[in-house]
Amino acid sequence: MKKALLFFAIILINSTLFSQEFKREKYNFNADWKLKTGDFENAEWPVFDDAAWRKVTLPHAYNQEEAFEKDIDHHSTSIVWYRKKFKLPKGIKDKKIFLEFDGMRQGGVVYVNGQKVGLHENGVMAFGFDISKIVKPFPEENTVALRIDNDWKYRQVETNATYQWNNVNFNANYGGIPKNVFLHITDKLYQTLPLYSKLKTTGVYIYPSNIDIKAETATINAETEIRNEYGSAKTVEYNVVIEDLDGKKIASFSGEKTTILHNETKIIKANNLVKGLHFWSWGYGYLYTVKTILKVDGKIIDEVSTKTGFRKTEFKNGEIWLNDRVI
Repeated sequence: MKKALLFFAIILINSTLFSQEFKREKYNFNADWKLKTGDFENAEWPVFDDAAWRKVTLPHAYNQEEAFEKDIDHHSTSIVWYRKKFKLPKGIKDKKIFLEFDGMRQGGVVYVNGQKVGLHENGVMAFGFDISKIVKPFPEENTVALRIDNDWKYRQVETNATYQWNNVNFNANYGGIPKNVFLHITDKLYQTLPLYSKLKTTGVYIYPSNIDIKAETATINAETEIRNEYGSAKTVEYNVVIEDLDGKKIASFSGEKTTILHNETKIIKANNLVKGLHFWSWGYGYLYTVKTILKVDGKIIDEVSTKTGFRKTEFKNGEIWLNDRVI
């Protein structure tokens, strides 16, 4: 009887561990922000009193109400602060945590829990920061704060140059955070994010080659930048799964196993000829889901889904060709 109970307990523990296996997550980080125009001392600190600040959901330019009220050369410019409090999900420990911003206007400093994590001054590009060592685990509260300046004549701290596309004739100056924000949680061996600005990483790249429109075939190539932040080397298996518009698997293939050292970043590849493809075209925006999967010792440790279409483009004889047809 005791052996039976022990056997049942082992099964229960294993089942619980399996059901609690870590899965990479991407969270929409747009809700529950607060903003206020003007500059405020110590507004980056978690204890700063923002009770009277305006509640907003991103994307939200602080001066967006002026879009149909003023000519773009009269859009307001100012210092503006954004703040958000959040808690990590339960059970997240010793993982990688990233913040992704699709953009801010014009230049700004990002703080997490009172610590400066970086400066971004591009005004257009997406960027990201690794905040793994700064965030506090559940149930503790975290605070993100941004101080942003959208002055038309903003000069970059790093170069003292103005932004070359800052033209009052066509580039509307919607200041603050007029784009989406995301929070990513990954394993310590992971596929990087396509955020070269600040993170210096390239992420996943899916593309076709050897395209044959009539035969409806192409070689589908998958290239993924991966990074290992475990304390030892890991041997990684790289699998690729392609699903059609209805979620049906149409192809799967693998790359060679590779060993990645501690704190090493490298690109791994896989490719295969895929038949029966629907090629993206005007009026026919067919998209596939390509899943790139990392396994260690047969266990999935990371998976990224990329939504993409495949097409053939050429420029010849003064004409633009799409899928062997002149546009």
